[in-house]
Amino acid sequence: MVAEVLRGVAQVDFMPSAVCGLFFVAALFAAGWQYGLCSLLGSIVSTAVGYGLGLRREAVEAGLVGYNGCLVALGCAVFLGPGHPVTVVVAALGAAVAAVLTAGLGAITAPFGGHAFTWPFVLTTMLFLAAVPVIPRLRRV
Repeated sequence: MVAEVLRGVAQVDFMPSAVCGLFFVAALFAAGWQYGLCSLLGSIVSTAVGYGLGLRREAVEAGLVGYNGCLVALGCAVFLGPGHPVTVVVAALGAAVAAVLTAGLGAITAPFGGHAFTWPFVLTTMLFLAAVPVIPRLRRV
């Protein structure tokens, strides 16, 4: 599953390569170890959920399920602060939601030749950020 997780990180920039994903993770760790960990957490959770739900194996292996989870987790780290323990929980939950949305939006758009692209990331992150004012433990930085 290591290659799939790294491909999920690399797919953020449309690169289905585990080696490229390793470089991206290194760059994120250079930006801050919390960002590197969040990117890995998001891709791990989304990839695991993809496998757990029985999504198309080829898509999961190519990192097409993991990249939205990676983006959601990074979004949580950036907007909620990477040093807060609740950020990790929200990032993992968001990555799981993004995996489900990736499948759902892919199914909706497929008959028209479309793809989910980053809509799962956008929708999940926006919904989570919209919930910040009503969830006392969440704070924007």
